[in-house]
Amino acid sequence: MNNNNSKLHIKNIIFILILLAGDIAAYFVSLILAYNTRILTDSFMSAAPFAFLLEYLATGLWWIPVIFILMLAYRNLYTLKKPFWHESRRLLLSCFMTFLVVFSIVSLGKLSNFVSRLFLIFLFVYLMIFVTLFRYILKTKVLNRKFFAENIVIIGYSNYLDHVKHSILHENGLCFYAAGVVLTDNCKYTGSQKILGHISDIESIIKKYNITSAVVIKNEVDKSFEKILNNLQINLNKLLIVLDSQGIGFSNTEAVQLLYTGLNYIQINNNFKSLLNSIIKRLCDIILSIILLPFLLILIGFIAVLIKSTSKGPVFYGHKRVGRYGKEFKVLKFRSMYQDADVRLKEILANDEEIRKEWNTYYKLKKDPRITKVGRFLRKSSLDELPQIFNVLKGEMSFVGPRPVLQDELDKYYKELSSYYYMVHPGITGLWQISGRNELNYEMRVAKDSWYVLNWSIWLDIVILFKTPGAVFQKKGAY
Repeated sequence: MNNNNSKLHIKNIIFILILLAGDIAAYFVSLILAYNTRILTDSFMSAAPFAFLLEYLATGLWWIPVIFILMLAYRNLYTLKKPFWHESRRLLLSCFMTFLVVFSIVSLGKLSNFVSRLFLIFLFVYLMIFVTLFRYILKTKVLNRKFFAENIVIIGYSNYLDHVKHSILHENGLCFYAAGVVLTDNCKYTGSQKILGHISDIESIIKKYNITSAVVIKNEVDKSFEKILNNLQINLNKLLIVLDSQGIGFSNTEAVQLLYTGLNYIQINNNFKSLLNSIIKRLCDIILSIILLPFLLILIGFIAVLIKSTSKGPVFYGHKRVGRYGKEFKVLKFRSMYQDADVRLKEILANDEEIRKEWNTYYKLKKDPRITKVGRFLRKSSLDELPQIFNVLKGEMSFVGPRPVLQDELDKYYKELSSYYYMVHPGITGLWQISGRNELNYEMRVAKDSWYVLNWSIWLDIVILFKTPGAVFQKKGAY
């Protein structure tokens, strides 16, 4: 065991050194780009001429990358192993905090003669981009190798083991390799993982397979299992407890222990009940709309001409949907169907049972004869939804949220979960769009919408926005 621990320590040191090298590389790439950007500003801004040499900025400001590295270390970003989007939030906050510290030193220490504050702004904007990008490349292409992975065992009951294994190993940032599974029940296991034994033999299994961490699946921790968990915590480096409760929003939670009695509880916060969060989300929608609108107006005008010149009918199509608090509004889209689309749909559904079944399942048709050639392109590329930016500006929609639906859909599919939908503004994009879109059945779509509401945060919206372009370009589930 000591020999195995020594090997693990060596692997962890190499792991840290690779991350450190990536962060330093990200800093100097940002430094060079910030230097050149600052020089370019002299030609079209009234800023003071930039007279610093790149060599001076790289050596004379040595203390800036030192503060940056120390900030990352303070935030456990060299030892913490979490999914990338959790880690990237810490990375960006660390960059911002480093900027505040450096900017304060320059301002309070009256060092503006030795470093340009505009240069510092450029430096940290680039740094936020490149440190995140380099970390992503390292975590997905280099550090996800088996050499760096912790040898784990998955402990639980048989009907849930493979799902947890897939979910855990799918996240490269966790750096896990599954040696096999340990059963806690007497049910017959039919999954693909190697069975290492029963929970009663866990100590011998840990020694035999050199296990360093464990993932424990448990609905309810009873007294007999408490002892096993405590022993695991002592003998292992890391213990992950998975609760078989995917319908509960755990993202906005904090674990609390009462010291006097030892009682443990989890506090789950409803972020949408916060007035401040609602204001911040609305401000983000307005600011993003104002930034994007000048570019989108040109594209909207071009598409409008294309639609008008290829088929009869209006350019835009407004259809009633249900919004926040159950208030109806018209969702704007580019018209992608022929004028007699409703008549065509009734005829198709009346004469083709397979198509009727597809429509009842997805509320969509893969080969929809109602759609024009231009409309098919617009739908596959999601450009048909560009006019919804006007719904966002009016406060009827948000950039991120559940897809706007009909009242009939709420009554038929959402049912008692409709209350989740009513809590938020529908979105142009959301979890449904980045998770397969029309390849998901309606039950899964409702589950995604409910999960979004329960786990909402500004950071979740940012993650969805960043993932949306990739989902659009892949065209997965788009028709």
